[in-house]
Amino acid sequence: MPKKSVKKSAKKTVKKSVKNVTRKAGVGRPKGSGKYNCPTKLIRVPTHLAQEIVEFAIQKNKATRKTPE
Repeated sequence: MPKKSVKKSAKKTVKKSVKNVTRKAGVGRPKGSGKYNCPTKLIRVPTHLAQEIVEFAIQKNKATRKTPE
């Protein structure tokens, strides 16, 4: 008796959890090589305050800039 061909079902896409993903050493931009040459931190802010915070940071940066003598 001949074997019946069976269609293989499509593989389901499985999302990896964050816990299972590890970063390899040396991957990405080197630390301290950003615009300000210092460590950075990602923060979450309410969307309705985001633009105000950006504007505040720009004003603060302008106020602390050294002026050429």
